[in-house]
Amino acid sequence: MTTLNPLQADGKPLKVYGSQTCRGDLTAASVEVLGHLHVRGKLAAARLKLRGECSVAQSCNAQELYCFGSLRTGSLKAVRVVSNGYLSVARSAHADEFRADGAVRIDRLSCAVSIRIQLGAWCKIRHMTCDGEITVAPSSRLLNLPMRPFQTLRCGTIEGAGITLYRTRADLVCGHDVTIGPGCIIGEIRYRDHLTLHPQSQVGRITQMNQTGGT
Repeated sequence: MTTLNPLQADGKPLKVYGSQTCRGDLTAASVEVLGHLHVRGKLAAARLKLRGECSVAQSCNAQELYCFGSLRTGSLKAVRVVSNGYLSVARSAHADEFRADGAVRIDRLSCAVSIRIQLGAWCKIRHMTCDGEITVAPSSRLLNLPMRPFQTLRCGTIEGAGITLYRTRADLVCGHDVTIGPGCIIGEIRYRDHLTLHPQSQVGRITQMNQTGGT
């Protein structure tokens, strides 16, 4: 195992092929991991591309994150996140755009533009909010295969302007335009403008809010 000292953002990319550990914070123009990288502090990069495994004890900051392997981190900040592997964030994850087609475990996910989760595996997010659109749908890789029980999203609260959900279990869904597709179990829905419910989904309570947030 190679041990790295913290690096400065000097424009040189960092490629990790074997197993490497950074004892403190790691800063680089770009980081590509094909093996295993463990950062005991913080990781900051303009572009982070993972085909192997990466674990960050504290925070991970990147303009662009492409995860085709696995990433485990305490917190995450990025402009664009594309994850087709395994993504675990112990605390909060913030991004403009978030795309996932794989396993996701996040405590709090907040996005400015859009969230799209394609259910290729079991996903869990305690609180999910977006200023724009939130879409949870079957994985494009599995469209011709029957959906299995583990290909679902479990979420406490979902808040967004436009929300479309498939195979989602949530305590509360709150939005302007809400579409509930098949396979959902929702405790409560609060919507402002439009609501569409699939007959194969279950909803405990429905409330239409007025423009001031009341009923």
